[in-house]
Amino acid sequence: MKEFEFYEPKRIEEACELLAKYRGRARILAGGTDLLVELKQGWQKPAALVNLKKVKGLDKIRFTKKEGLRIGAMVTWAQLLDSKPVSRHYPLLRMAAEHLGSMQIRNTATLAGNISQASPAANGPLPLLVYDARCVIQGTNGGRTIPVEKMFRGVRKNALRKGEVLTEICVPVPPAGVKGTYYKFALRKAMDLAVVGLGVLVKTRGGTFDEVRIALGSVAPKPFRAKNAEKILKGNKIEDPLIRKAGEAAAAECTPITDLRASKEYRTELVKELVYKGIKESLA
Repeated sequence: MKEFEFYEPKRIEEACELLAKYRGRARILAGGTDLLVELKQGWQKPAALVNLKKVKGLDKIRFTKKEGLRIGAMVTWAQLLDSKPVSRHYPLLRMAAEHLGSMQIRNTATLAGNISQASPAANGPLPLLVYDARCVIQGTNGGRTIPVEKMFRGVRKNALRKGEVLTEICVPVPPAGVKGTYYKFALRKAMDLAVVGLGVLVKTRGGTFDEVRIALGSVAPKPFRAKNAEKILKGNKIEDPLIRKAGEAAAAECTPITDLRASKEYRTELVKELVYKGIKESLA
C-alpha cells in the first residue's frame, strides 16, 4: 500500500478545502468498505484520505411528513434497517438494505458511499431512483442539489467535482397509495452482486396505471429509470399484454454486458421477466 496523508476534519467546509487542495488526488473515507480493499490491492493510490467520521451531523436520519427523509452521508445501512420511518414509508429502501452484504458490512458501509461509488450493480440507487431522491452536495464554491440520477456518469464515475462532498440524500414522501417491490437477482442469496437489479413503484386508479416508476441496475453503465417502459403503462388500462410489452421495452433500454455472472442475452431476458413480475407483485 502506498503511503498517504490522513486528515480528520471536523467541519464539512474543511473537508472540501482539503479535497480541493489535492486536485483530485485525495479520496473521501466514509464507511471504507470499498476504498480499503482498493487501497490494499493497489487499485487506488491517493495522495491523501479525508475521513468524514468526525464531521458532526452526518450520521443522522431525519424525517418529517412535509420534507420526507433526509439521510446524512455517514448513515450506515444498519441504521437504515433500524429506522422506523424507512420501514414505514420507504419499504424498497429497507429491502435494498436487507440484501446488502453481511451484517459487518451493513454496520460500516454508508448509503452515500454506495451512491458515490457509482457501481452499476449497487443496491442503493434503485430505490432512490424510484423515490425521486435528490443529492445535496457541498463544495468550496457553495452547495448544490441534483436529482440522484444525475449523480451517475458511468461505471464508477460520479458527478462530484473537485472539492465536493455528497453530504445528504433527500427522499420525498412517496405519493399516497403507491406500492412497489425491489429485486436483487443474484447467483447467491448473500454477499454477491446483482445479475439484474430492479425497483418498481406503481399507483393505480380506476383500473388504470396512474403512476409507474421502474429502475434497473447491472444492465447498463449506470443505474437508470426505464422511461420508455413507464410511458407504455402510465395512463393505460391494466392488462397482462401491456405489462409484457413494458418488460420488452425495458429490456430494449438496457445495454448489458457478458461477464462472470451472466451473459448479456440472459440479462436481457431476465429484465423482461423481472419487470413483469415486479409490476404484477406491486399490483397485488
